[in-house]
Amino acid sequence: MKNTYLQLAQMVTGALVAVLLAIHITVQQSDVVLGLLGIKVAGPTTWGSMMERAHQGSWVGIYISLLAFGLFHALNGFRNILLETNLSASAMRILTGCIIAFGVIFLILGTYAPIALFSSYR
Repeated sequence: MKNTYLQLAQMVTGALVAVLLAIHITVQQSDVVLGLLGIKVAGPTTWGSMMERAHQGSWVGIYISLLAFGLFHALNGFRNILLETNLSASAMRILTGCIIAFGVIFLILGTYAPIALFSSYR
């Protein structure tokens, strides 16, 4: 039953990563998209535009969510691949613990930049 929940979480996080990544890419390319419609927009990838988004709590939430869901999706998928090998139960527990530790460390490191930029509001 535990694997069923993890498989469901794998599918849900995959969908969430797709949606959040689509939002991110659309905003990054908004000058191209809106340019096709005849609307002129200042470059969304300029430093000022990026810093403006970095100081908005909604974007901080989107970036941290994208990181968290992406990390879970990737590391759980990697763990599932390793489960298909014939490792012993104790080796799998150790491997799972290492994967969890790796994920937590990179989640902490990855959330530092958006939070630091958000808190250093001009």
